[in-house]
Amino acid sequence: MLTKEQQLTVDKLLIAQVELSFLNRSVIFLEQPMSTTGLEFNLLALLMNNAGSLVIREVIAERIFQRKLARCDKSINSHMANLRKKLLVISKRTVIKTVKGRGYIFLKP
Repeated sequence: MLTKEQQLTVDKLLIAQVELSFLNRSVIFLEQPMSTTGLEFNLLALLMNNAGSLVIREVIAERIFQRKLARCDKSINSHMANLRKKLLVISKRTVIKTVKGRGYIFLKP
């Protein structure tokens, strides 16, 4: 069951005050709009859809980049760094945790 902080509708996902709108592919964090590239949006959506659980790098490579991990390892790092920078501009609160060498977790409130 989703809590008040974890609302899922057909077109929106809201967790930890990060809101994804799938209809217009927009992100709002702490009520402030945040620009993302298509890959950053897809990456954030994958992490948020699995909030609280580890999303391993192999899954990110296959689902977001449609490649094997070895071919996009640096791309994952680059896009994750860009996404984190954009989140940090709005708030210093960490919403994505790195599990070194394994993957990432979108933190639940």
